Amino acid sequence: MEEFDVIFLDDDKKTVLANIKVEYGDTAVFPGKTPTKEPVAGVKYTFVGWVGEEKLAVVTDNVVVYAKYETETATVTNGDALYNASLQNAEATNYNVVVEAGQKAVSQQKAIEKDSRTAEQIVSDIVANGKTEVGQEINKDFEK
Repeated sequence: MEEFDVIFLDDDKKTVLANIKVEYGDTAVFPGKTPTKEPVAGVKYTFVGWVGEEKLAVVTDNVVVYAKYETETATVTNGDALYNASLQNAEATNYNVVVEAGQKAVSQQKAIEKDSRTAEQIVSDIVANGKTEVGQEINKDFEK
């Protein structure tokens, strides 16, 4: 019987997670543990399948599939998101600070207190967009 290569790649399309031989007409099954992806900027990922997995059901040629991940936004807590927020200088925005997920927020508590939104709303915006403007609108004469 003829054998074909089935290559399982991570979502970067470079990292080989497995390379197996499958006989013509057989089903290809990933031989390892469920793939994982490291969190990025406080966002966690869950493996949900393979891009091109329909080719694994009946192998008739060489196959390459890529890991597919979804973000786990529901597991981020308010405390985590505010703690992991990076606050940048106000020069690039019309607000006191810009909050981005991924680094510690330590000295911007005053801007957060001036914001009219609840912590949950701020966190939701960070989770949804990766960043948010925090504080109150300021004019060009704002002093740092």
